[in-house]
Amino acid sequence: MAKDHIPHSYYEIIEACAEPGCPLCRLVDEIGDRFLAASMHGTVTDPDIRFKYRESMGFCHRHAWRLASFGGGVRLGLAIIYQDFIKQVSRKLDKARYQSPGGVSLNRLQETMSRKKPSSATQSLVQNLHPQKSCPACRHETELETLAITTLVDLLAEDERLREAFETSAGLCLPHLRRALELVRDETTFNLLLEITQAKLVQLIAELDEFVRKHDHRFRHEKFDTEGDSWRRAVSQIVGTPPPGPDKKKN
Repeated sequence: MAKDHIPHSYYEIIEACAEPGCPLCRLVDEIGDRFLAASMHGTVTDPDIRFKYRESMGFCHRHAWRLASFGGGVRLGLAIIYQDFIKQVSRKLDKARYQSPGGVSLNRLQETMSRKKPSSATQSLVQNLHPQKSCPACRHETELETLAITTLVDLLAEDERLREAFETSAGLCLPHLRRALELVRDETTFNLLLEITQAKLVQLIAELDEFVRKHDHRFRHEKFDTEGDSWRRAVSQIVGTPPPGPDKKKN
């Protein structure tokens, strides 16, 4: 493939394959961090940017606290934009009224009988307190994640460099394997994905067997080798690689 037709995600995948854990998990975390860092530029002085974030009320739980972990000057930006959200919530609460339904209705009876059913008297306020849009960092991650997975499955069978990098990586976690398989359009790529993944699973199973064996009281005198963190890699294999710690120390 000509270099001018190779997507930027190709090189990012190559680099991510050299890191521990699922390369796509790693890449998505890096994409998210870059977006979060960029989101703070100009936020303090640009009311249009702050207004744009009002609909999503900033970021989801994961991305908000990830951004907070950056430390340094980020805290001022967070204070300013989240002060705006706090004021937004306060104004909504100030206008809120308990909207008790009149008379007796089936819906009212069901609410009285079961706490699992939301109250119709507070339904309007609850809906108004929900973000109107999803987390912008999540949307950005999803878009570029799809591009990266598409690049992987489109080039895996034909690009030797990518294939070698992928073979030496930790392989895909189950969530990203499922997504990759959804996008596969040819048998060669399908077989490659399964072959590479199966080889890594067989190795991980053997290490887990050894990890469990060495916890038996008869073998506790034996020291752990590469299987020492196999339990952690097993969890990562099924649910995805945990995000890396913050690059900057908290101040």
